Amino acid sequence: MPGYVTTFLFVLLSINVTSCSSTKIVPENVISQAGRTPTNTDTLYQDSMDATAPMQKDRIDIPLVTNLTKIPSEADANVPAEPNIPLLGWADFYASIRPGVPAELAESLELESTENEEKNLYEGFRIQIYSGPSPAMADTVSKQFRTWSAQHVSGYSPETYTFFKAPYYRVHVGDFHDRTRAYSVSQIVKRQFPDAWVVYDRVIPWNVPADSVLIRFQRN
Repeated sequence: MPGYVTTFLFVLLSINVTSCSSTKIVPENVISQAGRTPTNTDTLYQDSMDATAPMQKDRIDIPLVTNLTKIPSEADANVPAEPNIPLLGWADFYASIRPGVPAELAESLELESTENEEKNLYEGFRIQIYSGPSPAMADTVSKQFRTWSAQHVSGYSPETYTFFKAPYYRVHVGDFHDRTRAYSVSQIVKRQFPDAWVVYDRVIPWNVPADSVLIRFQRN
């Protein structure tokens, strides 16, 4: 029992000695650090800190600039600069518009107009003098008209056209673009062919008489 007590007391004594030695070192270190003479290195460090302090303060107090100028990059250098075009009002824009037809549309309209003119040249009227089932009769009437027109129609020599259109053979004479003129000539033809009347038909443009030609009945 006394042996255990002695050991316990020895452990407590060792702990107290260690704690005392550690607490003693701290004040000595602190005192030595606080009471030591400053060196040249310490002076230079302190001067640099004093010089940096106002610079840091000035940097912090500078207001932030939100409108930063964009630094052009290589990609921006390749993009062409936009021209400085002044803003125009609607009145200026409208005044600059030149009314007219685009070239492509104008060419299309001109081509269509030409086609219509050519088509109209082949459209017109003729005078029908026979319609029946007999082809022989159609040929006879056609020959009779040619003989008669050569003797009694002055100013114009109408052509004859014999064709079959179901269910009859027909004989048409003359070529006219104007219905009124075809009607006036049909009144002359009625003197010999009472069944003559004006019909719509395709015509041959170069066989159409000129407007200045005077067509009339001629007595022998």
